[in-house]
Amino acid sequence: MQLTAIEQAMAASDILSAMPDVIESVGRRDFAPNLFSVARRFTGTENLTAFLATPSGDVQTLLAEDKGPSETALSVARRYVARHWHADPANAIVVDGRQDRQCWAVKLRATDIHSSAYRSECYVSVGLSERFSLFQRRPAGTLRLSLYRGRRESFSDEVIARLIGCAPLLMAALWRHHEANGSTQGSNTAADFRARLEKVAPCLSARERDVCSLVAAGVTSEGIALELGVGLNTVLTYRKRAYARLGISSQNELTRLLM
Repeated sequence: MQLTAIEQAMAASDILSAMPDVIESVGRRDFAPNLFSVARRFTGTENLTAFLATPSGDVQTLLAEDKGPSETALSVARRYVARHWHADPANAIVVDGRQDRQCWAVKLRATDIHSSAYRSECYVSVGLSERFSLFQRRPAGTLRLSLYRGRRESFSDEVIARLIGCAPLLMAALWRHHEANGSTQGSNTAADFRARLEKVAPCLSARERDVCSLVAAGVTSEGIALELGVGLNTVLTYRKRAYARLGISSQNELTRLLM
């Protein structure tokens, strides 16, 4: 794992030239797709996420985008926050004792991760092998923007130089986007989703809410079975019954219901 302090902006004219559309979309729904499009064009990233860790210990998923038609990045992001945040070695390095507003860059390979469950669920199972992250602390918390590459691929020195060069602008745009949407962003733990389900879906039984909250948090069906101490078929039955009551048919629809 490689940690780099970013002292000042460097030349990154290619990415900077594509940033006006991203800046213009700050606070709007197309901000995340626009940011991912620029990142993919100039760095070849396959997934992109952003998280905010608040001083109270809450972790918010600010955005999650990927190149495919499915919402793989969002599903993995929720699983990461719910189950693996504290197993990420980069968090231990950056969250404590760093100067506010200083940007930091961390390059992390899947092989740097000691937790086999974290490595498997958030990297190997979705074909990712490396992450490059930008961090910045402010009084509101620590903001992290992460870009991911697939197996047998790596972020080159040239790509890293591009990202470091525009890091202050990228982080400023992310902070502004978060501030513009702060009232609609929430924590993404199973407990948070369960509380929301109690409000928006009082028709569900307690067990159905348990299952749906864990599904929304990105936990696999097998993981839910272990968490609740029931069989896999029981989990699938509760999920099917809950989806029917809610008039939905997929995890993506459940996620949208709770956003």
